[in-house]
Amino acid sequence: MILVDDTYDNYATYEELQILTKAIERLEIEALETLPDTMKDIYHIILNTYEEIKMELGKIGCSFGAEYAKAEMERKREHVASAVDCYMKEHAKSQEEATEIIWKEISKAWKDITEMHQKPTPLPAALIERLLNYARFYHVLYEQGDAYTHPQLMKAQVASLFVNPVPL
Repeated sequence: MILVDDTYDNYATYEELQILTKAIERLEIEALETLPDTMKDIYHIILNTYEEIKMELGKIGCSFGAEYAKAEMERKREHVASAVDCYMKEHAKSQEEATEIIWKEISKAWKDITEMHQKPTPLPAALIERLLNYARFYHVLYEQGDAYTHPQLMKAQVASLFVNPVPL
């Protein structure tokens, strides 16, 4: 899933993505010929995954229908406990109290990360910078909620970067 997401976000032109999207909607091997060479490997992976799912479902007597499967997954999806949920349960705190405490811990962790970033290390600076940027990205991604699952939560941040950038 992340490979496909990254392809859409970073590694293809708009025109290539239109072709890939049409191919994915059809899920047919013939669509492979319409794709640019750079997209063929990912399309093979998608087709193979689809076939594996179809075979597994066939073993248990189910058929594969994309809409049915999606609706069924959403209906049966189990709740994954967040840090706030765990803290509430372990310490008998309200959601508001647990959220406040978790954000204080995150703030402390950022201070530690910033302090450690200033100290000399045998690791390459480029590696440390990338890791730090991943931490920054995930902080922004989950700061207002789960923006990975609900990307509309990031709309204002994306607009501020690309639509209304800070003039230099």
